[in-house]
Amino acid sequence: MVRFLLIGVLGCYVLMACSSGQSALRRGKFDLAVRKASQRLLQPRGWGKRGHALAPRVLRSAFEQGYQQHQSAIQQLSSPANTSPFRWEQVFEQYKQLQALTDNAHTCTACAEWLALYPATYDDRQRETRELAAADRYEVAEQAFAWREENRLAAKDAYLNYRKAMEWVPDYRQARGKAEDALPLAILRVVVEPFSPSPELDRGDQADLQREVFRKIGLQTAPSEFVRLYLPDENTDRGWPIHQAVQMVVTNYRPYDESVSSSSTTVYSDKEYKVGEKKINDSTKVDIKEKVKGTLTTYRKVICARLEVRIRAIDTQTDQVLWEEPISESETWATEWQKFDGDERALNGQSLKTAAFFEPSRWSLFREVRDDMVSSVAYLLRRRYARDQ
Repeated sequence: MVRFLLIGVLGCYVLMACSSGQSALRRGKFDLAVRKASQRLLQPRGWGKRGHALAPRVLRSAFEQGYQQHQSAIQQLSSPANTSPFRWEQVFEQYKQLQALTDNAHTCTACAEWLALYPATYDDRQRETRELAAADRYEVAEQAFAWREENRLAAKDAYLNYRKAMEWVPDYRQARGKAEDALPLAILRVVVEPFSPSPELDRGDQADLQREVFRKIGLQTAPSEFVRLYLPDENTDRGWPIHQAVQMVVTNYRPYDESVSSSSTTVYSDKEYKVGEKKINDSTKVDIKEKVKGTLTTYRKVICARLEVRIRAIDTQTDQVLWEEPISESETWATEWQKFDGDERALNGQSLKTAAFFEPSRWSLFREVRDDMVSSVAYLLRRRYARDQ
């Protein structure tokens, strides 16, 4: 088995070592063909001498076709007739791939003569393209920036495009300062209001639930770069307006639902026992043996608490409901006990289950279901606002 495995691994190595990129060339994968051919040329001749000899020819053919392919794409994208958004970012990617193609080709020492006909570096072109890509982003940012005070999403668009412009060219024009000006106007500010009064939960329990929800929210970081959650007693920075309000109400609370169920089964002993005698031929007595049996009844008591909350967000300007979602949490406690009726030898030494001595209090069940609800509410808000809405 080991022998066959070694042969298989060795075969794979030979195939990889012999790869000259010809297969990739046939499929029109010119960049891949050049990379494979260059890798083959860096390996010792060893096995696969033919692949080593073929690699320079594959490399030249793939390079020439790949070069033309990238140049055609660059010309098409650079044309004034091309109105694709952020087209210079695609041009930059083409130059980046063209540079990688050229670097791979230069590993071929035998190719130096014909490679001299092509540029060895595209640093200047990439630098120029970075400037053009930054200018594109800056222009879009400027258009959005003009509407930053009337439209929060315009402010966000301006901020993101200023930042993108700086990724292409650090400290491009006034991008940094304008991005800082746009960011506060791009923030979605959401206040989480106190629970609405509900007949389902008494005032003390509702206050306790609300306190824990607010504590959990206060400990969390902002759900996204562009969203801030505020508690009722918090003020926004510099008096920025609140855009949305999250409202919560307890729609159902069942503190102590109790139920008891039972099921019975007939059980038998593992071995036979003497249960009587009988005569054979009116003189000989023999024992009568059989498995003994009994009825085992299992009782199950279940106590369940359930809490349901409905949450929604409204637009503070229009009172329009933006989203609404219910949350339900439950906590279940159970205990079992058994009774047996019949020959105890049918239990085969098994002990009967006994009920728990203490049942949970209403408060302990509420505490458990409350903690689950607190976590669910906090998670829901993070999920809802993980993306700016």
